[in-house]
Amino acid sequence: MKKIHVVAAIIRDKDKILTAKRNYGNLKGFWEFPGGKVNIDEQPEIALQRELREELNAEIKISEYFTSIEYDYPDFHMKMDCYICTTEKFELNEAIHSKFKWLTLSDLDSVNWLEADKIVVNRLKIYLSKNILVSACLLGDNCKYNGGNNYNQNVVDLVKNKNVIKVCPEILANLPLPRKPVEISNDKIITKDKVDMTELYMNSAKKAMQDIADKEIDLAILKANSPTCGSKYIYDGTFSHKLIEGNGIFAQMIKDKGILVISERDI
Repeated sequence: MKKIHVVAAIIRDKDKILTAKRNYGNLKGFWEFPGGKVNIDEQPEIALQRELREELNAEIKISEYFTSIEYDYPDFHMKMDCYICTTEKFELNEAIHSKFKWLTLSDLDSVNWLEADKIVVNRLKIYLSKNILVSACLLGDNCKYNGGNNYNQNVVDLVKNKNVIKVCPEILANLPLPRKPVEISNDKIITKDKVDMTELYMNSAKKAMQDIADKEIDLAILKANSPTCGSKYIYDGTFSHKLIEGNGIFAQMIKDKGILVISERDI
């Protein structure tokens, strides 16, 4: 598979981030961070400044390195290095982009991002947030149903220097460790042997909501696929590791409060 190395500028103006709508090629119509290819033997920072002159007629100031991601598109493998930047002015080049838009943390999901850029966007949500709610198991607390944890080094690194609020609804409700795993089936929370645990788990989620009611929260990073904390996808209730679209009960309550929710798999 063909490999390409690209750079991207995350242009920031206080709490706003610039995004551009692509106007050419197979990915036309998707939104992206401005940037382009790194030439052989070219330093990424030099490539980014060159690309932004060509694309936006802009002189950028690179504030800091942000992140790198790798992604497989159908016909090429891409490595993308991203930098936080500022600029005094820029211009629209309609051969490359059809429009620009400034986005804040709360509306980063309002545009149709390129697939690779979605990973960067989710990391950017953490970067722009001060107060972050995090599933305690991801930080190493032994509160998983089997008595273990789901420690995630990537999450730990990304929330460093943030105000982290740990949460585990099951522990707040004094559920035992270990305990039987549960999944959501027909809007009920059940064990593998069909014991209905809905009321117990609903009460645990409500208790967690009460516990954080007076806290300012910009973003939540919750355990993927969990019947309590899963966002976007959860297990389907057959205990066969099959995923379906949906949210865990606590994650849904958080979303209903208007708080952005991502999982460790989004970053």
